[in-house]
Amino acid sequence: MPNFPIIDTHLHIWDIERLKYSAFDGHELFGRSYHIEDFQEDSAQLDIEAMVFVECFADFSPTGGQYIEEIEFVEESAKRDPRIKGIVPMAPLEWGARVKPLLSQMKEQHPTVKGIRRIMEFESDPRALTLSEEFIEGVNLLNEFGWHFEINVNFAQMDIIREFVQHIPDVPMILDHCGKPGIREGVIEQYRADIRDLAQHPNMWIKLSDLPPYADPLNWTDKDLRPYIDATIEHFGFDRTIYAGDWPICLQATSLTRWVETLDRAFEGASEVERRNFYRNNANNFYRLGL
Repeated sequence: MPNFPIIDTHLHIWDIERLKYSAFDGHELFGRSYHIEDFQEDSAQLDIEAMVFVECFADFSPTGGQYIEEIEFVEESAKRDPRIKGIVPMAPLEWGARVKPLLSQMKEQHPTVKGIRRIMEFESDPRALTLSEEFIEGVNLLNEFGWHFEINVNFAQMDIIREFVQHIPDVPMILDHCGKPGIREGVIEQYRADIRDLAQHPNMWIKLSDLPPYADPLNWTDKDLRPYIDATIEHFGFDRTIYAGDWPICLQATSLTRWVETLDRAFEGASEVERRNFYRNNANNFYRLGL
Protein backbone atom coordinates (compact mmCIF):
# COMPACT_ATOMS: atom_id res chain seq x y z
CA MET A 1 0.00 0.00 0.00
CA PRO A 2 1.22 3.55 -0.65
CA ASN A 3 2.65 5.14 2.50
CA PHE A 4 0.91 8.42 1.69
CA PRO A 5 -2.72 9.47 1.00
CA ILE A 6 -3.92 8.84 -2.56
CA ILE A 7 -6.51 10.47 -4.82
CA ASP A 8 -9.17 8.35 -6.52
CA THR A 9 -10.11 10.05 -9.78
CA HIS A 10 -12.98 7.79 -10.79
CA LEU A 11 -15.78 7.41 -8.26
CA HIS A 12 -19.32 6.47 -9.27
CA ILE A 13 -22.30 6.83 -6.96
CA TRP A 14 -25.93 6.72 -7.98
CA ASP A 15 -29.44 6.61 -6.54
CA ILE A 16 -32.00 4.71 -8.62
CA GLU A 17 -34.80 6.22 -6.55
CA ARG A 18 -33.73 9.74 -7.48
CA LEU A 19 -32.44 9.51 -11.05
CA LYS A 20 -33.12 7.11 -13.92
CA TYR A 21 -30.32 4.80 -15.12
CA SER A 22 -31.87 2.48 -17.68
CA ALA A 23 -28.48 0.91 -18.42
CA PHE A 24 -28.52 -0.64 -14.93
CA ASP A 25 -32.07 -2.00 -15.06
CA GLY A 26 -32.09 -5.66 -14.03
CA HIS A 27 -28.31 -5.85 -13.65
CA GLU A 28 -27.33 -8.29 -10.93
CA LEU A 29 -24.60 -6.04 -9.53
CA PHE A 30 -25.51 -2.53 -10.63
CA GLY A 31 -29.30 -2.60 -10.45
CA ARG A 32 -29.25 -0.98 -6.99
CA SER A 33 -28.19 2.33 -5.51
CA TYR A 34 -24.58 2.96 -4.51
CA HIS A 35 -24.05 5.80 -2.05
CA ILE A 36 -20.97 7.45 -0.65
CA GLU A 37 -21.36 5.44 2.55
CA ASP A 38 -21.03 2.22 0.53
CA PHE A 39 -17.78 3.53 -0.95
CA GLN A 40 -16.50 4.44 2.50
CA GLU A 41 -17.03 0.87 3.62
CA ASP A 42 -15.37 -0.71 0.57
CA SER A 43 -12.39 1.66 0.62
CA ALA A 44 -11.75 1.50 4.37
CA GLN A 45 -8.34 -0.16 3.94
CA LEU A 46 -7.07 2.65 1.69
CA ASP A 47 -5.88 6.09 2.78
CA ILE A 48 -7.84 8.23 0.30
CA GLU A 49 -7.33 11.97 0.53
CA ALA A 50 -9.80 12.99 -2.17
CA MET A 51 -12.13 11.64 -4.83
CA VAL A 52 -13.40 12.82 -8.20
CA PHE A 53 -16.92 11.78 -9.18
CA VAL A 54 -17.46 10.80 -12.83
CA GLU A 55 -20.93 10.71 -14.41
CA CYS A 56 -22.87 7.44 -14.43
CA PHE A 57 -24.69 7.46 -17.78
CA ALA A 58 -27.99 8.71 -16.36
CA ASP A 59 -30.76 8.65 -18.96
CA PHE A 60 -30.82 11.43 -21.55
CA SER A 61 -32.49 12.26 -24.84
CA PRO A 62 -31.56 14.30 -27.92
CA THR A 63 -33.11 17.36 -26.27
CA GLY A 64 -32.15 17.07 -22.59
CA GLY A 65 -31.01 14.98 -19.67
CA GLN A 66 -30.43 14.72 -15.94
CA TYR A 67 -27.18 16.65 -16.14
CA ILE A 68 -27.78 19.23 -13.41
CA GLU A 69 -29.76 16.82 -11.25
CA GLU A 70 -26.81 14.41 -11.11
CA ILE A 71 -24.46 17.21 -10.11
CA GLU A 72 -26.82 18.25 -7.32
CA PHE A 73 -27.02 14.66 -6.06
CA VAL A 74 -23.22 14.47 -5.85
CA GLU A 75 -22.97 17.86 -4.17
CA GLU A 76 -25.33 16.62 -1.47
CA SER A 77 -23.22 13.49 -1.09
CA ALA A 78 -20.12 15.67 -0.72
CA LYS A 79 -21.68 17.25 2.35
CA ARG A 80 -21.51 13.79 3.95
CA ASP A 81 -17.99 13.16 2.64
CA PRO A 82 -16.10 16.36 1.76
CA ARG A 83 -13.32 14.31 0.20
CA ILE A 84 -15.37 14.58 -3.02
CA LYS A 85 -13.41 17.49 -4.44
CA GLY A 86 -14.34 17.33 -8.12
CA ILE A 87 -17.27 16.44 -10.37
CA VAL A 88 -17.11 15.38 -14.02
CA PRO A 89 -20.72 15.43 -15.28
CA MET A 90 -22.15 14.51 -18.62
CA ALA A 91 -23.11 17.18 -21.13
CA PRO A 92 -24.50 16.87 -24.69
CA LEU A 93 -21.41 18.16 -26.47
CA GLU A 94 -22.90 16.96 -29.75
CA TRP A 95 -25.06 20.08 -29.59
CA GLY A 96 -22.02 22.09 -30.60
CA ALA A 97 -22.33 25.78 -29.76
CA ARG A 98 -25.86 25.19 -28.43
CA VAL A 99 -24.43 23.45 -25.37
CA LYS A 100 -22.72 26.63 -24.17
CA PRO A 101 -25.61 27.87 -21.95
CA LEU A 102 -25.66 24.53 -20.11
CA LEU A 103 -21.90 24.60 -19.62
CA SER A 104 -22.16 28.20 -18.38
CA GLN A 105 -24.80 27.17 -15.85
CA MET A 106 -22.54 24.39 -14.59
CA LYS A 107 -19.58 26.76 -14.35
CA GLU A 108 -21.46 29.52 -12.55
CA GLN A 109 -23.56 27.43 -10.16
CA HIS A 110 -21.44 24.34 -9.55
CA PRO A 111 -17.79 25.29 -8.92
CA THR A 112 -16.61 21.72 -8.26
CA VAL A 113 -17.23 20.76 -11.91
CA LYS A 114 -13.79 20.07 -13.39
CA GLY A 115 -14.52 18.69 -16.85
CA ILE A 116 -17.07 16.85 -18.98
CA ARG A 117 -17.53 13.25 -20.02
CA ARG A 118 -19.76 12.22 -22.90
CA ILE A 119 -19.61 8.45 -23.39
CA MET A 120 -19.22 7.49 -27.05
CA GLU A 121 -18.80 3.76 -26.44
CA PHE A 122 -22.50 2.90 -26.19
CA GLU A 123 -23.71 4.89 -29.19
CA SER A 124 -25.20 2.99 -32.11
CA ASP A 125 -22.66 4.76 -34.34
CA PRO A 126 -19.72 5.94 -32.19
CA ARG A 127 -17.77 7.13 -35.23
CA ALA A 128 -20.59 9.34 -36.49
CA LEU A 129 -20.96 10.99 -33.08
CA THR A 130 -17.30 11.39 -32.22
CA LEU A 131 -16.15 12.77 -35.56
CA SER A 132 -19.15 15.01 -36.22
CA GLU A 133 -18.45 18.72 -36.61
CA GLU A 134 -20.86 19.57 -33.81
CA PHE A 135 -19.29 17.17 -31.31
CA ILE A 136 -15.79 18.37 -32.08
CA GLU A 137 -17.01 21.95 -31.70
CA GLY A 138 -18.57 21.09 -28.34
CA VAL A 139 -15.42 19.45 -27.02
CA ASN A 140 -13.26 22.37 -28.13
CA LEU A 141 -15.63 24.71 -26.28
CA LEU A 142 -14.38 23.22 -23.00
CA ASN A 143 -11.18 25.22 -23.40
CA GLU A 144 -13.15 28.41 -22.73
CA PHE A 145 -14.23 27.02 -19.36
CA GLY A 146 -10.81 25.74 -18.32
CA TRP A 147 -12.15 22.16 -18.34
CA HIS A 148 -10.92 18.85 -19.69
CA PHE A 149 -12.69 16.07 -21.62
CA GLU A 150 -12.85 12.41 -20.51
CA ILE A 151 -12.85 9.77 -23.25
CA ASN A 152 -14.76 6.51 -22.69
CA VAL A 153 -14.51 3.89 -25.45
CA ASN A 154 -13.44 0.27 -25.78
CA PHE A 155 -10.47 -1.20 -27.62
CA ALA A 156 -12.46 -1.87 -30.81
CA GLN A 157 -13.19 1.87 -31.10
CA MET A 158 -9.70 3.24 -30.53
CA ASP A 159 -9.16 3.96 -34.22
CA ILE A 160 -11.91 6.58 -33.87
CA ILE A 161 -10.12 8.21 -30.95
CA ARG A 162 -6.79 8.31 -32.78
CA GLU A 163 -8.52 10.41 -35.43
CA PHE A 164 -10.63 12.43 -32.99
CA VAL A 165 -7.74 13.76 -30.90
CA GLN A 166 -6.21 15.37 -33.98
CA HIS A 167 -9.14 17.81 -33.95
CA ILE A 168 -8.72 18.77 -30.27
CA PRO A 169 -5.40 20.62 -30.03
CA ASP A 170 -5.81 22.53 -26.76
CA VAL A 171 -8.35 20.89 -24.46
CA PRO A 172 -6.74 18.52 -21.93
CA MET A 173 -8.08 14.99 -22.45
CA ILE A 174 -7.83 11.78 -20.48
CA LEU A 175 -8.50 8.24 -21.68
CA ASP A 176 -10.57 6.42 -19.08
CA HIS A 177 -9.61 2.83 -18.16
CA CYS A 178 -6.79 2.73 -20.74
CA GLY A 179 -9.46 2.56 -23.44
CA LYS A 180 -10.80 -0.74 -22.04
CA PRO A 181 -8.12 -2.84 -23.75
CA GLY A 182 -8.82 -6.28 -25.17
CA ILE A 183 -6.91 -8.19 -22.53
CA ARG A 184 -9.15 -11.25 -22.83
CA GLU A 185 -8.65 -11.14 -26.60
CA GLY A 186 -4.88 -10.82 -26.25
CA VAL A 187 -4.52 -7.74 -28.45
CA ILE A 188 -1.49 -6.27 -26.69
CA GLU A 189 0.15 -5.13 -29.94
CA GLN A 190 -2.92 -3.12 -30.84
CA TYR A 191 -2.87 -1.57 -27.38
CA ARG A 192 0.77 -0.59 -27.70
CA ALA A 193 0.12 1.00 -31.09
CA ASP A 194 -2.95 2.88 -29.91
CA ILE A 195 -1.39 4.44 -26.84
CA ARG A 196 1.92 5.09 -28.58
CA ASP A 197 -0.04 7.20 -31.05
CA LEU A 198 -2.12 8.97 -28.41
CA ALA A 199 0.89 9.73 -26.24
CA GLN A 200 2.31 11.88 -29.04
CA HIS A 201 -0.34 14.47 -28.21
CA PRO A 202 0.88 16.52 -25.22
CA ASN A 203 -2.69 17.31 -24.09
CA MET A 204 -3.50 13.58 -23.73
CA TRP A 205 -3.36 11.79 -20.36
CA ILE A 206 -4.37 8.26 -19.41
CA LYS A 207 -6.23 6.81 -16.44
CA LEU A 208 -4.83 3.47 -15.28
CA SER A 209 -7.97 1.93 -13.86
CA ASP A 210 -10.21 -1.11 -13.80
CA LEU A 211 -8.29 -3.44 -16.11
CA PRO A 212 -9.41 -6.72 -14.44
CA PRO A 213 -12.91 -6.77 -16.00
CA TYR A 214 -11.32 -6.82 -19.46
CA ALA A 215 -9.23 -9.88 -18.61
CA ASP A 216 -10.99 -12.88 -17.09
CA PRO A 217 -13.12 -11.18 -14.41
CA LEU A 218 -13.16 -14.25 -12.16
CA ASN A 219 -9.66 -15.64 -12.70
CA TRP A 220 -7.35 -12.81 -13.75
CA THR A 221 -3.77 -12.66 -12.54
CA ASP A 222 -1.01 -10.06 -12.41
CA LYS A 223 0.52 -11.77 -15.44
CA ASP A 224 -2.59 -11.02 -17.50
CA LEU A 225 -2.50 -7.29 -16.72
CA ARG A 226 1.21 -6.59 -16.52
CA PRO A 227 1.90 -6.12 -20.27
CA TYR A 228 -0.82 -3.46 -20.43
CA ILE A 229 0.39 -1.69 -17.30
CA ASP A 230 3.97 -1.73 -18.56
CA ALA A 231 2.97 -0.40 -21.99
CA THR A 232 0.98 2.41 -20.39
CA ILE A 233 3.95 3.58 -18.36
CA GLU A 234 6.34 3.11 -21.28
CA HIS A 235 4.42 5.58 -23.44
CA PHE A 236 2.75 7.98 -21.00
CA GLY A 237 5.27 7.75 -18.19
CA PHE A 238 4.60 8.54 -14.56
CA ASP A 239 3.94 12.18 -15.46
CA ARG A 240 0.74 11.66 -17.52
CA THR A 241 -0.66 8.47 -15.98
CA ILE A 242 -3.24 8.77 -13.19
CA TYR A 243 -4.58 6.24 -10.69
CA ALA A 244 -8.31 5.51 -10.41
CA GLY A 245 -10.48 2.87 -8.78
CA ASP A 246 -13.68 2.95 -10.88
CA TRP A 247 -15.81 1.87 -7.94
CA PRO A 248 -18.32 0.18 -7.98
CA ILE A 249 -17.78 -0.90 -11.61
CA CYS A 250 -14.53 -2.54 -10.52
CA LEU A 251 -16.50 -4.93 -8.30
CA GLN A 252 -17.19 -7.07 -11.36
CA ALA A 253 -13.65 -8.37 -11.01
CA THR A 254 -11.80 -6.92 -8.04
CA SER A 255 -11.88 -4.88 -4.87
CA LEU A 256 -10.32 -1.46 -4.52
CA THR A 257 -7.72 -2.91 -2.15
CA ARG A 258 -6.71 -5.72 -4.51
CA TRP A 259 -6.41 -3.26 -7.42
CA VAL A 260 -4.00 -1.05 -5.47
CA GLU A 261 -2.01 -4.08 -4.36
CA THR A 262 -1.76 -5.19 -8.00
CA LEU A 263 -0.44 -1.79 -9.05
CA ASP A 264 1.99 -1.72 -6.15
CA ARG A 265 3.55 -4.98 -7.36
CA ALA A 266 3.78 -3.63 -10.90
CA PHE A 267 5.55 -0.50 -9.64
CA GLU A 268 8.02 -2.14 -7.25
CA GLY A 269 10.90 -0.62 -9.21
CA ALA A 270 9.42 2.88 -9.40
CA SER A 271 10.89 5.74 -7.41
CA GLU A 272 9.06 7.45 -4.56
CA VAL A 273 8.51 10.52 -6.78
CA GLU A 274 7.04 8.39 -9.56
CA ARG A 275 4.67 6.60 -7.22
CA ARG A 276 3.52 9.85 -5.64
CA ASN A 277 2.92 11.35 -9.08
CA PHE A 278 0.84 8.36 -10.14
CA TYR A 279 -1.24 7.93 -6.99
CA ARG A 280 -1.70 11.60 -6.05
CA ASN A 281 0.15 14.53 -7.59
CA ASN A 282 -0.88 14.04 -11.22
CA ALA A 283 -4.53 13.85 -10.16
CA ASN A 284 -4.23 16.98 -8.07
CA ASN A 285 -2.73 18.87 -11.00
CA PHE A 286 -4.93 17.52 -13.81
CA TYR A 287 -8.19 17.95 -11.91
CA ARG A 288 -7.07 21.25 -10.37
CA LEU A 289 -8.04 20.15 -6.86
CA GLY A 290 -5.80 22.62 -5.05
CA LEU A 291 -4.53 20.10 -2.49
